[in-house]
Amino acid sequence: MWSDMWAAPLVAMIVAQLLKPVFVMIQMRTWDWRQVRNSGGMPSSHTAAVIALAAELWMHSGGSDPVLGIGFFVAAVVMYDAAGVRWQTGRQAAVLNRLLRDLRGQHLLEHSGEAGEQRPRDAAPKPSPGEPVAGIRPLSVVRMPWWLIDWPVLNEQVGHKPIEILGGIVVGVIVAIALHG
Repeated sequence: MWSDMWAAPLVAMIVAQLLKPVFVMIQMRTWDWRQVRNSGGMPSSHTAAVIALAAELWMHSGGSDPVLGIGFFVAAVVMYDAAGVRWQTGRQAAVLNRLLRDLRGQHLLEHSGEAGEQRPRDAAPKPSPGEPVAGIRPLSVVRMPWWLIDWPVLNEQVGHKPIEILGGIVVGVIVAIALHG
C-alpha cells in the first residue's frame, strides 16, 4: 500500500545507523555508540533510505509507474552527493583542522619564551627576569590572534567512500525486501 511506503526507508536508515558502531568495532577493535550519530561511515544511511524507497516503489508498481523514475533519480543524486560533494567537504574539514592545529601550536611556540626555544603548551612558564612576588612566579599570558580563537573542530567524516555507499545499497535492498512481504 502507498501508506506503508515510508516504513522501508525509515527502517533502512535506522538499521544503517545502528550498524555503524559494529563496523567501527570490526575495523578499530573498539566500541563507540557515538558512531550512531555520525553522518559518514559504513554503511551510508542516506543511501540505504533512498534505495529502500526506490526498491519499495519498484516492488509496489512493478516498474510501470513514472514515480519509480523519480525515486531512482533521487537515489542517484543522493549517492552522488554522498560520494562527491560530502566526501570532499570531509577532506576539506581535515585540512582546515590540521591547519588550525598547526597555527595554534606555532603561535604558542613563538610566544613561549626565548627565541629558538620550544616548549609544549602545558609546560610551566619560565620565571620572568624580575623577582617573583611572595615566591610566586608572574603569570605568562599569551594573547592569540582573533583568527585562532574559538574555532570549533570540524567534523571530518561527513561523506562516504564508494564501498560505504555500496553497503547502504545492500542494507536498503535487504530492508525493502524484508518489509515488503
